Amino acid sequence: MLISKTVQMKQSTLLLIICTLCLLSCQQEKITIGTNVSETVYLDNNGASMRMLIEGNTSSRTFLLFIHGGPGTSAFFYNTDYLSQHLENRYALVYWDHRNSGASQGNTNQKYLNLPQMTEDLKKVIQVIRHRYGNHSRVFIVGHSFGGLLASSFMTTKDYQKMVNGWIVAGGSHNYPLNNILTRDMLQEIGEKEYQKKRHTSKWKEIIDYCQHLPDHMTLEQANQLNTYATDAENLIDGITNFDVMTFIKKYGIKDKWPITSIFLNHSYSQGASFNHDLAKTEFSSQLPKITTPTLLIFGKYDFICPPGLGQDIYHLVNTMSKKLVISEVSGHSVMFQDESLFCEEVSAFIDTYQ
Repeated sequence: MLISKTVQMKQSTLLLIICTLCLLSCQQEKITIGTNVSETVYLDNNGASMRMLIEGNTSSRTFLLFIHGGPGTSAFFYNTDYLSQHLENRYALVYWDHRNSGASQGNTNQKYLNLPQMTEDLKKVIQVIRHRYGNHSRVFIVGHSFGGLLASSFMTTKDYQKMVNGWIVAGGSHNYPLNNILTRDMLQEIGEKEYQKKRHTSKWKEIIDYCQHLPDHMTLEQANQLNTYATDAENLIDGITNFDVMTFIKKYGIKDKWPITSIFLNHSYSQGASFNHDLAKTEFSSQLPKITTPTLLIFGKYDFICPPGLGQDIYHLVNTMSKKLVISEVSGHSVMFQDESLFCEEVSAFIDTYQ
């Protein structure tokens, strides 16, 4: 059968376009190696498209990966001017939003909203870092609040701890039932002292009365109310460095163009998700002896949400001599904001020692 020259030309043009598109799709993504880098990457995994902001000195080949709290908050919070000035010049910082958190996208996908899946997500985040910047890259993880639980899950799963050079827990939890007991006891102990000194007596009496009737094994509802009182208590202590979340959001949210609506909706969904009932019973104290990786623990003296006793528990149970516990005298739950210089100094010294 004869084909006209016009048809042949159209076919040739179509073939050229297809080949060009194939070549373009196969080109490797541009990866910036430098001392002042800012790149945003989205990791797709099981129905979620998770945001990773990589900033700082990627030429160092040393990466500090933030595992934020929540569930459902955002790594945007840790990208402050102070941390940028004192850490990003030396290392690359990775601000990762978990699934259903921050600027991450995708369906609500409740089937995959659980701690084991998030542990696998964390594994893939580290794999992406090594794929982009080289297998010889050094990775340190820092877990805050719920991020401590996720970091503990990762460090005690299979041989995943071999993927990191060190792990840091900064006001993080690894054992929710123990966390509840420590919070209850700390609120009672400090609350009674503050009440005797006639400081905020009505509020402390309310908190003390509630704590006195709490059992060791608490329901999720009791734990949530306890967490609310723990948040309130931090604002009742004199001498602590004040950290106001709304002021913080106003300062950075507009300047850095946070996706406020996305952050709010993701947080609302994650906070009400059914997997929180499973988290309430989760503990990794029994698994911590598996950990042989260098460990840094930084807690605030007045952290009622994740009390310093959690750091002491980790310190005594991990199976490594390369460990350090630091207590900030002026911090509550957010030591990286309330004692910025201490946080950066300890993190830098830790990374420089074990990178």
